[in-house]
Amino acid sequence: MNSIRVIISGWIELSGLPKFVTTMLPFLLGAVVAWAYGCPIDWIVLVLSLLAVFLITDSCFVLNACSVYADLKRNGVDFCPVDGTSTLHSTAVSGRFNALAKGRITVKQAAIGSYLCILAALPIGVLLQFYFYTGVLTLPLGLIGIFIAYAYSRGPQFSYRGLGEIALTLGVGWWTVFSGYYLQAHQVSWLPIVIALPWGIDVFKLKLTREIPDFDSDQVINRRNLTIRMGKVTAVSLYLPLTVASWLAFIPIVFLDVPYIAFVLLALPMFFTAKSLILIQTFKKSLIKNSDRWKAEVGMQAIIKNAFTGMILIPVALIGIFALKMVVSV
Repeated sequence: MNSIRVIISGWIELSGLPKFVTTMLPFLLGAVVAWAYGCPIDWIVLVLSLLAVFLITDSCFVLNACSVYADLKRNGVDFCPVDGTSTLHSTAVSGRFNALAKGRITVKQAAIGSYLCILAALPIGVLLQFYFYTGVLTLPLGLIGIFIAYAYSRGPQFSYRGLGEIALTLGVGWWTVFSGYYLQAHQVSWLPIVIALPWGIDVFKLKLTREIPDFDSDQVINRRNLTIRMGKVTAVSLYLPLTVASWLAFIPIVFLDVPYIAFVLLALPMFFTAKSLILIQTFKKSLIKNSDRWKAEVGMQAIIKNAFTGMILIPVALIGIFALKMVVSV
């Protein structure tokens, strides 16, 4: 039996900590937007709520990894083949599940840890609502986040039924920004919804794109996500219109009384997004011709890397824009 230290190291590896920026940064964006429009930041509330978001995110990532790993194992996928190769080109066989495959942590242990994360987040929500008086929607928002995190891969299994992309867009693209705003402002507003729009569209786009290298493994476990249902070519074809839609969604922010010079910050996310956009046209041609699969797969890795960088820089740039608005107005 593994020691607690080995189990914890396996848990940390399985969690994929760098990906936590996808929830922590937009949540912080919501808090900064509240600050920029006249609500002083309550730092204790911010720290406690970020901790709750961290726990819910961890639960979601680990539960999803456990579900996919267990399903692939049941279908005979070898994660540690003797010759070092695999029949699947997928994150499922390229290190994502090393902690499980090498026995540092079991699926049962990881799942129990996920549920403990949810249990740890609940009293934080109670504390925020009834001690710090953050508003009547605090606990409902927390429960929505927990439901999405759980239902993505367990229970309703949204990610297996073509609803995972929508659930992720709502959870990461809307819930994070809106919750970050609400817990500071204690009121409902259209502001975080409008500001979250370009981020939410890009989250949806990246989710579709990231499903392409997992196409074969998702088929093995009958994970009927949107990319499986539409096919790779259609999913890739949506990249351009979704990119344009995300860029156009920045336009309403111009009318929110922010300094125009601050929009220079959007150059960074747009640069990496444009880079991925150029790369994906070449990938699309290889996909249509069904030629040189290895080069296509390597190209897909570069596309996802640039697309993820561009996506995650959106809340970073928006935080900078609204922070600058606050500084200029002082």
